[in-house]
Amino acid sequence: MVIQANFYWDFGPRTPRGPGKNAAIFSNCDRLELLINGKHHASLRPDTKNYPRLKHAPFFTDLELDGAGNPELRIDGYVGNKLLLSRSFSSDPNQDRFAVQVDDTDLNGDGSDATRLVFKVTDKFGAQRAFAGGSVSFEITGPGTIVGDNPFDLAGSGGVGAVWIRTLPRGNGQIKITARHSVYGAKVVTAHVRPSTT
Repeated sequence: MVIQANFYWDFGPRTPRGPGKNAAIFSNCDRLELLINGKHHASLRPDTKNYPRLKHAPFFTDLELDGAGNPELRIDGYVGNKLLLSRSFSSDPNQDRFAVQVDDTDLNGDGSDATRLVFKVTDKFGAQRAFAGGSVSFEITGPGTIVGDNPFDLAGSGGVGAVWIRTLPRGNGQIKITARHSVYGAKVVTAHVRPSTT
């Protein structure tokens, strides 16, 4: 099952009233229940009238509201009367986090194998912060090198970015990458490099 909000839950200077009056949510659920700060806000059905040919029509709701107090949004997805999925969003930037992950942790030490390292600022539930700023710098040890901007400016990329980690020729052992955000601190990820057979 899928619940994908077509908005960012933010009440900062760019969106002081939130997502707005016609906020879209994409889901393959039958019904969505929206709660703000734990209180029922809306019951939604897919808009099959305006999107009759889509297998899963989008849902629309009014989410223009006062963001004072940093409200939390929860979207519960139902099929029939069964709750199958729930997603939560926080508007409190004081609880934001820095997240880092690599696509592949097992690499070939041939000097050309590589993996993507993705980093972003999220709310406490893991939802992306599109207006997050700051810079991310990288340190690497082991048989690998960084390909990409170092440091990386997040402000111009929607709060998310990526660099590549490429193995060194005749590489063998562990690569350790420390990604350090200028506000949210550092995260460490690792990848294993196996000797090349070619």
